[in-house]
Amino acid sequence: MSPMNVTRKNHGEGEVLIESVRTILFDFDGTLVFHKPDSFDIVSDFCSDIGQPLDEETARRGRRMRHEYFVDPAIRSELDGLSRDEFWDHFNRHLLEGMGIAGDLDRLAQEVSARFAEAEMVYDCPEAGGKTLGTLQGRGYRLGLLTNRENVDRFHDLLEQFDLPRYFSMILAAGEVGVSKPNPCIFRAALERMQASPEEALYVGDNYWADVLGAEAAGIRPALLDPMGLFPEAECIVLASIEELLAHL
Repeated sequence: MSPMNVTRKNHGEGEVLIESVRTILFDFDGTLVFHKPDSFDIVSDFCSDIGQPLDEETARRGRRMRHEYFVDPAIRSELDGLSRDEFWDHFNRHLLEGMGIAGDLDRLAQEVSARFAEAEMVYDCPEAGGKTLGTLQGRGYRLGLLTNRENVDRFHDLLEQFDLPRYFSMILAAGEVGVSKPNPCIFRAALERMQASPEEALYVGDNYWADVLGAEAAGIRPALLDPMGLFPEAECIVLASIEELLAHL
């Protein structure tokens, strides 16, 4: 296959031409598969219900914090040994505190966790994702899937539920290798399994800290799925939707 070109738009710097993309790696949650209802919407509704509605800037900060929480080394060190319930209490407390919510944060965090437990959470794989993967596959790109999921069995159940394995020549979860994004080692492990070099690879994900910075640390060019414009600092391909990727290739 002849090398493909990717057009990248840096903020205020015009277009940058990136050549020779042959391998494209994708994130899973928030990129191809989504939770419904959105977990942050549950938090936002809770804040409104207790008389502390979030303004636009606070909600934006909270959504960014949600992304950063799962990759912050200081936070991750606090999570060792926590049960599932304790983990979600910790997560919700961190979010409420960071957004400036007043009150007994431990109690409020537990109330948010209770709402999560009561919500009928389902997974959704929008049709646009499958169509994009199929188009890329048809163009001759080699596709891989790289996720921070620790529960490998649950991850593979979801893959089968949405008939996603057919698109990928490599699928790797953090739970299989004991290291997670943004650690560049997991990106290198994925490339090694695909027998691909960083120079020919592109990584597509929705988390600036895990996906963009992690990919760059491994020498891989990133593309950020950021429909809400949460990460203006990202100097890489920025996509408002997954299908926009096709226009860059």
